[in-house]
Amino acid sequence: MKKINNLVQKVIKKLKKEPESVSKSEVLNKILYAKSVAVIGASQNEQSIGHEILKNILDFGFNGEVYAVNPKYEEILGCKTFKSVLEIKKDVDFAVIVVPAKAVVGVVEECGKAGIKGAVVISAGFKEVGKEGAKLESQLLETAEKYKMSIIGPNCLGVMNVDNKLNASFSPVAPKKSGKVAFVSQSGALVCGIVNLMQQENLNCSHIVSIGNQADVDFLDFFELWENDDNIDLILAYVEGIEDAQRFKEVCSRITKTKPIIMLKSGRSAKGGSATASHTGALAGDDIALGALIKSSGVIREYYLRDFINTAKVFNSIKTLQGKRLGILTNAGGPAIIATDSASDLGLNVVDLSEETKNKLMENLPFQASVKNPVDIIASASLEQFVKSAEIMLASNEIDVLLVIYLYIQQKNDISLAKELDKLREKYPQKAIVATFQTTDDFFEDVKEFEVKTPIFKYGIDALSPLIKLIEYEENRSLKTKNLSQIKVDSKTAKKIISTYQKENRKLLTTFDSLKFFECFALPLAKFTLAKTLEDATAFAEEVGYPLVLKISSKTITHKTDVGGVVVGISTKQQLVSEWKALNSRLKQKNLLEDIEGIVVMRQVKDTAREFVGGIVKKDNVGHMAMFGLGGIFIETLNEVAFAPCPLSKVDAYRIIENTKANKLLGKVRNYAEVDKEKLVDVLLRMSKMVEAFPEITEIDINPIIADKNGEVVMIDARVVL
Repeated sequence: MKKINNLVQKVIKKLKKEPESVSKSEVLNKILYAKSVAVIGASQNEQSIGHEILKNILDFGFNGEVYAVNPKYEEILGCKTFKSVLEIKKDVDFAVIVVPAKAVVGVVEECGKAGIKGAVVISAGFKEVGKEGAKLESQLLETAEKYKMSIIGPNCLGVMNVDNKLNASFSPVAPKKSGKVAFVSQSGALVCGIVNLMQQENLNCSHIVSIGNQADVDFLDFFELWENDDNIDLILAYVEGIEDAQRFKEVCSRITKTKPIIMLKSGRSAKGGSATASHTGALAGDDIALGALIKSSGVIREYYLRDFINTAKVFNSIKTLQGKRLGILTNAGGPAIIATDSASDLGLNVVDLSEETKNKLMENLPFQASVKNPVDIIASASLEQFVKSAEIMLASNEIDVLLVIYLYIQQKNDISLAKELDKLREKYPQKAIVATFQTTDDFFEDVKEFEVKTPIFKYGIDALSPLIKLIEYEENRSLKTKNLSQIKVDSKTAKKIISTYQKENRKLLTTFDSLKFFECFALPLAKFTLAKTLEDATAFAEEVGYPLVLKISSKTITHKTDVGGVVVGISTKQQLVSEWKALNSRLKQKNLLEDIEGIVVMRQVKDTAREFVGGIVKKDNVGHMAMFGLGGIFIETLNEVAFAPCPLSKVDAYRIIENTKANKLLGKVRNYAEVDKEKLVDVLLRMSKMVEAFPEITEIDINPIIADKNGEVVMIDARVVL
C-alpha cells in the first residue's frame, strides 16, 4: 500500500508539474560523480573562463556526456553547441554557469525548467560587490528554491573529482593522483595554490570544491556529503565565516567522531575580517568565540597555510597515535638536539630507553654511536644500520612515534631509506613514523614518483607539530560527550525575577536580584541578605557571624567599587554600625541613595588566595559562550580565559577549565587544599542551564569565584544582563 501511495504522489506531482524535491547530499553527490554536464556560457574565445572550463572538462578525461551551451556558436572544441539548456532533451546531472551576473537568474530558471537539480555558478558580481549584488543573489536563491535546485557558488572556481575524472573548474592546475582527501574552500584562488602545494608535498586529494559566496550550498553540506562517502577519509576546509554556529557544532561534532576535519579559518584580525566581507560577503564573527566553537566541535584548526598542509599530510598518513612517547633516530647530532627542544616545547615526551633496548641498538652500531634517546648512529652509518635501529625502537614497547632524521653526509641512501620506512609502517601499524630529510632536491621528486607514504619534511618542527594535533584529535574522539545532568531549578522564582525586568524594560539585574536568580539554580553562594536598615544588617550578622561584606544593590550603578559601594573585612558589630553609616553618607553625598534598593550583607569568605572568573556572553552568529579563567581585579590585564559554546556538556566544562592557566591553581598550593574541580564544572553547567532556560540573557558575570583554603568553591558576586 505504501508503494502505491508513493507512486500516486509522483504521478500527481508530474500532472501538477511541480519540481520534485531532492536532498542536497543527493544533488552534490550527483555533481561530483556526474555522468553528464552542461557548460552554459561555453565560448570559442580562448581567453574566456567559459572556454577554459569546457577545455578542462575535456582535457581531464571526463567519460560522461558534455554539452556546450551558447547561442552564438554551432560548435566549441568539437562539442555540438546548444542555444539553450532546454534544447538538450537529455538528462543533465548538473550545469556549470559562466555568464554575466545579470543573466544568471534567467539561466537558472531555464535549468529548473529542464529538470536540472544542481548548478555551479562561476559568475561573480553578487553579494561580494555590495547591495545590488546582494539583491541579485537573493533573486538567484529564490529561483533555485522555486525549482528545488541546489546551487554551488556564485563567485566560485568550480569543482573537481579525480576519481570521476571531472575538472569542472577554471583552475590552471588539477590533482594528478587520486587520494582519500577532500577539500572545500570559500576562496577560489586558494584552490589553485592548495592543489600545487598538495602535489609538492605528496598529498593526494580527490575532491576539490570552491563554494564562493555559499548562497545556497555551504561547506557544512559538503561535510555531510563526505561523512558518508567511503572514498573520503580526511576532510580539509578553508573557511572565512561561520554563519550557523549551532548547525556547525552539531554536524562537526558528529563527523569528527569518525573522520578528522582540519580547518584553516581566516579573518582573525579586524582587517582580516573586513577583507573577508569584501571577498565573499561572509560574516567573520568574533574569532575567540569562533575558535572555541571550532575546538569544542572536534575540528582541528590551523592558523597558517604551512601548518594546514603539514597537518593534513600527517593525518593522511597516520590514522592513529597511541600517545606522546617520542623516539628520535638520527645520523647527525645537531638536528636531533633541535628536534628534542621542539618536542619539549610541544609537550611530546622524549623518553628514556630501557637498558635492554639500548643494548640491542649497540649490537647493531659502531662504538662511537649514542644509544640514548635521541639515538645518534653517526654520519657513517649504513642503510642497514639505519633500518635495523629504527626497527629495534619500533619493536620496543617504549615509544609511540618515531622521528627519523636523515642528513646526506657520507652515503646517499635517502630514497632507499624512505622506501624502507614504508615497509616498517606496514610491519608496525600501531606505531607512527615521521621523518625529516635534509638532502638534494631530486629526492623530493623521487618520493612522489615512488609514492612514499611516510610523511617526510625538511624541518623537524614541521614533522612534530602535527603530532600534537593528532593527539588532540584522538583525545576528542575518545571522549564521550555527556548530556547535561538533571539540574533542579526553582523555575517559578526565576521566571518571576526575569519577567519583572522585562515588564519594566530593564536589562541589568541588581546585585540582589542577580544573587537570588543564581540561588534559583542552586549555585554555591556565600550566605547573604538584602538589608534595608541597620537593624536588618545587625540581625543577619548575629545569625551568620563575622567577617561580613557590604555591597550596594542598585538599579543603575554597574560597578559598585567605583562609587565606594563595597566594604569588606567587617569583623565586629561596632565596625558594622560604623561602616553602614559611612556607606550611606557617601551615597547621600553623591546623590545615589534614591537608586539604591538596599545593601547586600554577605558572609565574607576567609583565605581567598585563589580567584577565578566564570560567565556567559552572547556573541553574534555564535550564540551563548561559556567562559572560565583567572579572576579578580586583573582579569582584563591578564586575559587568561577560555570559552566554549553552550549548551555545555560535562566534557566541554572540563575542557574550558583545563585550557587556562587557572587550572594550575586548582591543585595543592602550599597550605591550600586541592580545589574540587567537579564543583567548578557544576557551576559552569548550571550557568549553561540558565541561558538554556532564559535565552534572553545576554551576559552572566561571576567575578570572582573563590576557592578557599579548604578547596571549597564559593561565589560572592553576580551580574546578569538581559
